Amino acid sequence: MVNFEPGNFSRLFYIDDMKNITLYLIALLMLSTFGCKRNAEDVARITSADTIVVTDTLLQQKLRNEHMVLATLYHQRAAEYRALCYQAFNIGKLMLDKDLADAEIEKHRIVVLDVDETVLDNSPFQAKSILESTSYPTYWIEWCELATAAPLPGAIDFLNYARKNGVSVFYVTNRNEALKEVTIKNLKEAGFPHADEEHVIMRTAEASKEGRRQVLLKKYHISLFFGDNLNDFAETFEGKSSSNRFQAVDDNKENFGKRFIVLPNAMYGDWEMALYGYNGGQPDSVLFDIRRKNLKSF
Repeated sequence: MVNFEPGNFSRLFYIDDMKNITLYLIALLMLSTFGCKRNAEDVARITSADTIVVTDTLLQQKLRNEHMVLATLYHQRAAEYRALCYQAFNIGKLMLDKDLADAEIEKHRIVVLDVDETVLDNSPFQAKSILESTSYPTYWIEWCELATAAPLPGAIDFLNYARKNGVSVFYVTNRNEALKEVTIKNLKEAGFPHADEEHVIMRTAEASKEGRRQVLLKKYHISLFFGDNLNDFAETFEGKSSSNRFQAVDDNKENFGKRFIVLPNAMYGDWEMALYGYNGGQPDSVLFDIRRKNLKSF
């Protein structure tokens, strides 16, 4: 077993008593790969017949966000991710056409969208967190103030289509109110319609978007919701365990692809927080163990 201290990243490797030397060499190789140039005995010591305790802090830091690497690369490098975004907005167009054909709707039509990972790509922020071994909110304000987040594939084309058909656009985000100006700037410079004070609705108090949705529903007919998190669609998904979120999705299965359009986000979200019991502030070693314990193997 390799045990990282003080991060205590336990159970990274399992090995029987016959392979102590092999494991020791693996540890040294990992350390050299991460650029650790100090002597092996300074960074690793054998404390029992089958345990190596790695005390090198540089290695600990580099491993801290390793679980985020593939998810972030999927967003940045996978053509399949791009295809899923186009698919979501293409479905949105089909469903909007169906809604527009309903002559019984009297209220003004709007579409409601989340911002982050729904219309704007923040994967560079995630990459920064990985490379610097940091976590939210470190660098978040700096990233938002750059106002350079790219639009998700298909988002602008769909929203311009909506506007062409007289449908208004509202962006309901959980970004803090203090970031409203730079968020509007980012949306506007990227080419999004209705990127203005009225149509960009920030978080001012509670994280739940239900209150903001209800305000819009009193005045408008919401044709479609777009989001990367189930909480972007309805209050019924909020604060639930992983299994209860599954059940809530099953209970609302008729809405997905019709009124609820989901964008993929494997980098972060309530799906991850549900694993941690909505306590992401636990020690890294605890979160590490929780992630592994939630894997289904055979």
